[in-house]
Amino acid sequence: MTGSIVVGVDGSPASVNALRWAVARAEAEHRTVVAVEVRYPAQLLPGTSYAPAPHGMAPPAPHGSVLHDTVAAVREAGPTAPRITALRRSGAPGIELARAAHGAVMLVLGYNPRGRTTEFLFGRVTNECLRHADVPVVLVPANGHQA
Repeated sequence: MTGSIVVGVDGSPASVNALRWAVARAEAEHRTVVAVEVRYPAQLLPGTSYAPAPHGMAPPAPHGSVLHDTVAAVREAGPTAPRITALRRSGAPGIELARAAHGAVMLVLGYNPRGRTTEFLFGRVTNECLRHADVPVVLVPANGHQA
């Protein structure tokens, strides 16, 4: 990831805007973009230790093509876009995004400014990224203006 711009992608409008912003920035700086989707691993459900498998497991998130579709949509919008690498990880999103951004130029995240003091200052994943990332973290709201 050295020298790349890393972007968290979850398919939300804010993450799509974050990827578009990162692509424009990467194009201006002659860098590459790494789009990262993080999924929680399957976990045991509480109180199911006596349940027969697989009913005691929380189902993993469906393996849709959110990452692929988001990257493809952004590539179509800008045919001269820099190289975008898609990366899937499993684990806690904030920690895994910070790990993926190690050695990158920056980590770009989308967020939705909704209220309640912007969801108690940006939400759990963003707070985890801010706590663990060793690179600058750029927040791009759903309306597309950088924060």
